Amino acid sequence: MNPTSKRIVAILGLVGVALAGAPVLASASDATLYELTENMKLVQRNFKHRAPVARRIATSALTGVASPGTPLCPSPDLQSGPAGCAINVLGSDNVSLLTGLGTLTGNFTTVVQGDNPVDGPEAVVLTGEFEGHMDFSPAILHQVPFGTVVGKVKAEGSRRKPFTGVFRLPFAGNVVTEVEVAPGVKVKLTLRQLFCPASPNPNPWAEMYGGFDLAYLDNVDAATTPSGRCLDIQPNELSLGTALVRFDIDF
Repeated sequence: MNPTSKRIVAILGLVGVALAGAPVLASASDATLYELTENMKLVQRNFKHRAPVARRIATSALTGVASPGTPLCPSPDLQSGPAGCAINVLGSDNVSLLTGLGTLTGNFTTVVQGDNPVDGPEAVVLTGEFEGHMDFSPAILHQVPFGTVVGKVKAEGSRRKPFTGVFRLPFAGNVVTEVEVAPGVKVKLTLRQLFCPASPNPNPWAEMYGGFDLAYLDNVDAATTPSGRCLDIQPNELSLGTALVRFDIDF
């Protein structure tokens, strides 16, 4: 590894530590979480009178920030910084590979700084649970990198409150794919050209990312239309040099 590569790896490693300690808040959402780890398996359910159905089952650990006044951050006194409250989540999902539909359940903790002022918040000040219905058919059935959730969250001592969420899956916008534009007629497009024609410029951090134009979908419902836009993945959205699934939540 040359000195430049070593320097980039070191920078990205520090970025990952910073992310775990002080997650980034997306301005358009009430909370933004990033999936730091995931354990996934594919299972198949067999039925007597119909075809077997494969399912994707996973557990994940996420961390992020919630705005004050939300169920995850009901009081400004719980804030860990100007962005809002630090949130840790352990969640499980179970999604059909036939339909892309499934369920989401889990628990959250709101945490503040504990016994080490230079690491991430860890002292628990609020706990809660959530459940919801997932629609990952865009990603599973159509290879469009997002999924949605509609659910309810309950903080300790509070009533259940509804939420909606969008899972944004990271992708490399400069990867080339073939698209059929007419019967028997295919053209080659980059994923950015396909998903985000309204934001054609590549990620300015691509060189740091090994040449990959890392991005999320912005206005997910407009993906593949002329108004589709990308969100460039920022250095503080990586963990140990790896792009993360991003979960934007609104209450």
